[in-house]
Amino acid sequence: MKRLENLTLRSANGEVVEPKWQDHVATVLVFLHDGHCFACRKTCRTFSELKEQLAEWDANLLLIWRGEIVPEGCEGFLEGSSNLRRKWLGESSAGVLVVDRFGVVAKKWSAIEGFPSPEDVLTVVKDIALQCPE
Repeated sequence: MKRLENLTLRSANGEVVEPKWQDHVATVLVFLHDGHCFACRKTCRTFSELKEQLAEWDANLLLIWRGEIVPEGCEGFLEGSSNLRRKWLGESSAGVLVVDRFGVVAKKWSAIEGFPSPEDVLTVVKDIALQCPE
């Protein structure tokens, strides 16, 4: 199993954020194109609505935008380098990763095949949460 290396993000106001995988049962990373991508703005809003359900399973949601601004009406963080997204998502550089508390990528979807439904992501998070922690 491949582990996701730590990453450094910036909040919309420039604050540096370094997510810690061990702080949650699972972390859902949604890598989005820049704010000019209509499909990614829609995906952001869709996954933002899932945030409370994920929290019920002790899962964290990170919406990660490429570029210099988080689009108006959306939330999320900015990624300084797109090397990580290219490594995991290939040419699309948009998609979803679900990572467990050890940094192991449990599931990935590339936007080339289409973003997963929130229900599909929640199912993976539940499976991780119900596994033995070892």
